[in-house]
Amino acid sequence: MEDDEGDNEILNLEAGKELRVILKDSSNVASVELIDGTGEIFGVEMVKNKIYQFTSSFAVTSFQGCTLKLRGNISRTYTVNPNRDIYDLHLSLEEHRKYADKNGGKGPIVLIAGPTDVGKSTLTRSLLNYATRLGRKPLYIDLDVGQSSISIPGTIGVLPIDEPGDIVKGFNDANSSVYFFGYKSPGLNILLYYLLIKKMGETLDNRLGSSQSVSSSGVIVDTCGWVTGGGYKSIVLAAKSFDVNVLLVLGDKGLYAGLMEDLPNIDIKFIHKLRGVVERSKGVRAERRDNLLHEYFYGSQVPLKPYIFDVKFSDVQIFQVSYPECKVHIDMLQDAHRYISLVPVSVSNYLLNHILALSYADSADDVMLTSVLGFVCVTSVNMDNQTFTVLSPQPSPLPKNLLLMGDIQYKKKNKFKS
Repeated sequence: MEDDEGDNEILNLEAGKELRVILKDSSNVASVELIDGTGEIFGVEMVKNKIYQFTSSFAVTSFQGCTLKLRGNISRTYTVNPNRDIYDLHLSLEEHRKYADKNGGKGPIVLIAGPTDVGKSTLTRSLLNYATRLGRKPLYIDLDVGQSSISIPGTIGVLPIDEPGDIVKGFNDANSSVYFFGYKSPGLNILLYYLLIKKMGETLDNRLGSSQSVSSSGVIVDTCGWVTGGGYKSIVLAAKSFDVNVLLVLGDKGLYAGLMEDLPNIDIKFIHKLRGVVERSKGVRAERRDNLLHEYFYGSQVPLKPYIFDVKFSDVQIFQVSYPECKVHIDMLQDAHRYISLVPVSVSNYLLNHILALSYADSADDVMLTSVLGFVCVTSVNMDNQTFTVLSPQPSPLPKNLLLMGDIQYKKKNKFKS
């Protein structure tokens, strides 16, 4: 199919088939509407006569057959047999959950690893959605600081999932617990990344212990695409910190072999790269990070109107985490305070466009490893009046006065419309 924007195509998808829709580029939008029958995307059932708009390629699976209406800048479409691996994995995890229900233990603690653009996020979303469709309440942990699905770029977080996510927007992040790493790549401060993973592991048992239904539902952990050096060590650390019992390796047999050797007590499965996954350029990834920041302040499908107000220098304390001055080894975690610290940041024009995280901490000593309640962006600095202006999703005043800064920046682009 080759379409111009505005053209419609009615397509009949046979039972037991999957339709792949490939977009021309990330600047264009395509939509799909279920006219008749049943279909699902990312494991979520489509609603009849509802229009779903996408800015990236997607797939519709139908087990009973359906009729679809497509519209937009679509490069091509093609039909394949659906990938049974995802659903078979779901069934296997569900057996684990049933065993936990019966015996009062933990359900599957699953970690998904692999290089970029092999289908980790698609697999994660699908497994979570299939679980919630059976009434399960899994926890979702996202360690991908560059392409976060829970919060803005530069964060890691955990989110309780109790219902299928929105097909386009993903999961409702209202109940998320988010930690501010502050950089778009773990390698920019790998020791801090290790510390945050370890911190999340220390709090996981309390989260799972909130109820037997949560405990038996288990956890799905998505990771970043850095699988060598410090990235590989972060995967091993996460597996140990979260007490992972199932590890899924996508598209990298070398990674699979290494983890099999280093984590012999974990059930590790190799999965081929998911069919239909499109490789994204650095430019596309950067654009998605900008879009995530824009959506935080201005909304996506439902527009939001952020607040703009001044903050006095004297009303806040701003900090940044220092970098280790030597080569980082995983063993440094035991004495991390010797290599990494919280450094006060003086207010200056350097803050312009930087994202500041509002820490839940009540003491500066706890800021580094305490979760955050939200973010503001510095839009101007007035040295004469000793104030800076922020863009904020909430009105003045700031609810917390301990702020954390990294190198995540946001500047509204003309292409966005609020």
